[in-house]
Amino acid sequence: MIPRRRVLLLGLVSPIAHGSPDRMALDMAVESSEFMRRSAYRAVASLSRDDAPSGAYGPVNRAWEQGGRVGRWYIEEQRHGADLVVGGVVQHDERAIERGLGILRWGFAQQRPDGGFACPDAFHSASFFVEAVAHALLVMAASTQADRHRPAIDAMKAPLHAAARWMVSPAVEPDGRRRNEPFTHRRHLVGAALGEAGVLLADDELVSRSVVYIRDGLALQHPLGFNPERGGPDSSYHAIGLLYALRHLAIVDDAGLRQPLTAMLQRGVAWLATRVAADGSVSTAGNTRVGDGARETGRSGQPKRVAVGAVSRALHYWSVVSGEARYGDLARRVAMQAGQWR
Repeated sequence: MIPRRRVLLLGLVSPIAHGSPDRMALDMAVESSEFMRRSAYRAVASLSRDDAPSGAYGPVNRAWEQGGRVGRWYIEEQRHGADLVVGGVVQHDERAIERGLGILRWGFAQQRPDGGFACPDAFHSASFFVEAVAHALLVMAASTQADRHRPAIDAMKAPLHAAARWMVSPAVEPDGRRRNEPFTHRRHLVGAALGEAGVLLADDELVSRSVVYIRDGLALQHPLGFNPERGGPDSSYHAIGLLYALRHLAIVDDAGLRQPLTAMLQRGVAWLATRVAADGSVSTAGNTRVGDGARETGRSGQPKRVAVGAVSRALHYWSVVSGEARYGDLARRVAMQAGQWR
């Protein structure tokens, strides 16, 4: 049973006009909170310092650009520009916003006429980018700085719409779903990407498709509370999936999903809390993908590390949604242990 306190809070996020700032009230409360100002956005000017002057982000994309656009690149790497945009909005840092927009624009400059991107693992890579852009634009549109940035917001809507529509096209989506099969977090990622884009762009079909992905993810939750990755628990990817599910809950707010999605999150956050030690360190014992003997590497070829930022953000987000302060306290311990606190 969902406590009355939680029902009342979630009731504040009611179905209203697409793209209305009111729809973003809960997400904005999280993003602009003291916790986010002191952790993720504590030094926004120094965020995402891995971009080239052109906007190419990360070692792989920078090398691809410098090497004559030969070899591998990934559109998902450009999603880091969204952190600069949102952090810049929160901290009123125009320079950070412009740098972030430049990173996102570089991504769209690589877009094909059909809306997709010619990179490996394109469906999954695009889902990261679509979600990041949609979220950043929603935050900008809901902020007190919206009028100033309206031209930038409007300019990105058409290419974002093309990318989201490409993801759900019959020629693309079936293979994307097949490749995503072993990973529960990807259901919530794609759901958030399509849902947030649908809200921003007033595209009800994208919103409806997003609900299908979220329901698929809900059905996969283990009775112990974790969302499986490659058949087992993984504290890092579990937290990433929870964060995307929380954004869908707050921003898309589908009435039919509200109760089951909240119940999944309640169980999922409780499980995640069992993986956090008293000092804020995150256990990787038994993880299937990250740490504790797991052998997966990232796009740059380096071993994957626990996404401690996602762990702390998910715990904090849930504390705001649920009103349960203990998860906020746990989020602070994680951020402090990781050196992500000021």
